[in-house]
Amino acid sequence: MCNRYSLTAELADLTEHFHIDRVHVPYLMRYNIAPTQQIPIIQQIGEERCLNQQRWGLMPYWGKNSVNANVDTLSDRRYLRNMLTKKRCVVPCSGFYVWKVEGKTKSAWRVVHRKKATFAIPGIYDVWLDSERNEYPMCTVITRGNAFGTNHPLPVVLDGESIDLWLNPKETRTEVLQSLLSSLEDADFRIYPVTPYVENMAWETPDCIAEVHPSMALSKV
Repeated sequence: MCNRYSLTAELADLTEHFHIDRVHVPYLMRYNIAPTQQIPIIQQIGEERCLNQQRWGLMPYWGKNSVNANVDTLSDRRYLRNMLTKKRCVVPCSGFYVWKVEGKTKSAWRVVHRKKATFAIPGIYDVWLDSERNEYPMCTVITRGNAFGTNHPLPVVLDGESIDLWLNPKETRTEVLQSLLSSLEDADFRIYPVTPYVENMAWETPDCIAEVHPSMALSKV
C-alpha cells in the first residue's frame, strides 16, 4: 500500500470491530504513518487476540526495509514462506495514500473502503535480534496489483472469516493460506484528493485525511 497510511479509529471501536481481547501498547489515532515507524498490529497470543505494535518494514539486509510483500511471491522466497506459515498478523487501516504523476506534477490521494471505516490488511512478521539479543518485531503487509493506475501496491483486505483463519496459529499449510489470499475479492475502494503535505512524514494532523479540491493536491515532481 505504498508508504503512507492512516489509522483513525477510536480504540473502543477498534477493539470491538476486531474482537481484541487485550491491548498491550498505548494507542493513538494516526494520520500519516510511515515506514520504519512502530505501527499497531493485531496478533494471536495464546488464547487472546491482542493489539500490539511492530516496526513497519523488514530488516536486516534481506528485507531492505520492505513494507509490502506481493501475494504472488510469498511462497517463492523461503524467509517469506516461513513467516507466512508461522508469524501472521493483521494491520488495521482506515485509509492509505497514493501519488498520481502526470507530466511534471504529482497529486496526493487517499484511498478508503466504501463500506468499512477501518479494514484489515494481512501482514507477516519476524523478530530481529541485535548483537545483544534484544528483540525487534518487524512486519510487512501483503499486496497484489497496483492501485488506481499508479505504481503503488494495492493491499489485500481480509473479511471477518478470513481474519479468524489468518490469525489461527494452528493453520500452517502454505497452500491453504496462499489460496485464502488469492481467493479474496478486491476491496470496494474509493479515492479522493488530499493535501500534498502527506508526503512529509512529519506532517501528522487531521488535515492529512481531509478532502481537498484536486488542484490543491498538486505538487511539482
